[in-house]
Amino acid sequence: MVTEPELLDVLVEESAEQDVPSFLKKRNLCRDLLLRGCGVYHVAYYTTGVLDFALDVFAHPSAPPAPDGVDLPERRELHRRVGAQLVYRVSELNRRLRELQCGSLIRTVAQTRAGLVFCNAVVSNEHVVGFGAAPDGGPAAVADPARVSEIDRAAAGLATDLRRLVRQRSQNPGGWLTTVDGEQGPDAERLAGDPFPPRVTGRPPAEAATALRPAGLHYLSRHRMAEPAWSVDILAHPELAPFFNRGITVADRGARYQRLAGDLALLALQVARDLRRAVGGDVSRLVLDMEMGAVFYYRLSPDDYLFGVTLDQDSVARADRAVWTVARHLADESV
Repeated sequence: MVTEPELLDVLVEESAEQDVPSFLKKRNLCRDLLLRGCGVYHVAYYTTGVLDFALDVFAHPSAPPAPDGVDLPERRELHRRVGAQLVYRVSELNRRLRELQCGSLIRTVAQTRAGLVFCNAVVSNEHVVGFGAAPDGGPAAVADPARVSEIDRAAAGLATDLRRLVRQRSQNPGGWLTTVDGEQGPDAERLAGDPFPPRVTGRPPAEAATALRPAGLHYLSRHRMAEPAWSVDILAHPELAPFFNRGITVADRGARYQRLAGDLALLALQVARDLRRAVGGDVSRLVLDMEMGAVFYYRLSPDDYLFGVTLDQDSVARADRAVWTVARHLADESV
């Protein structure tokens, strides 16, 4: 565990040319996150994609090593630019996701072999971006969300604290306020036994259907070469009826999820390209967390991935874990 004094000794803070008083409390919260020793080594704050301030502990041994030939000033500039590009990408994704009618994109998580990169919305056009290093878990066929959950929870908490500065309530990014590491809660246990036949296309494994819960994962599909191999969902479950209306029916959501799922491999590739100058490796897990639920991408191989959906914000972490469980099973089968 890194101690705060060790991190404080190497902490570097840089503000935009026009430093304003409103940055102070925001910067203090970001500083507190870095000094917590949770694995985050760079945090930056952007308004309309323009940098307000950035903080880092690059000089500490807990931060990943810099690429050959890159000094600290160059590395800082590189991360600031990559963060700005990620904010731009998130804004594009936000427009792309409007057809789902699940609200704005509040949390974007990209997991690579090196760790986690997050871009969380604060208010309106303000975003906080961070890079975190995860403990080495050895080679794994599928990205494990538990490996980076400490960073993810800390980032979600930072977004909530930043919103409180302007008297806004938490949007519960990641569902972390209502679940811990994807563990089942009382509602999930109560609804797990409700008999309800899922809608099935293709030939999904038995584990896919059993992963679905009204208080958890609602839709799951596998895609090869961006084409659907199979899908299974419980969108028509009575417990989910409040998530639909005359403007968006069960059939509407199903069709929109299919379109989005076909695009996710390209979206993950685009995010990976955005990050590549600062973080090596492919994006093996991508989470697009909206005001109402989230969608998940888990890479199984270069042309093979799982796509999952939950409409329940309280169940985002639980649904994420459910997709991982199926992905791990499929990866084990292919060995």
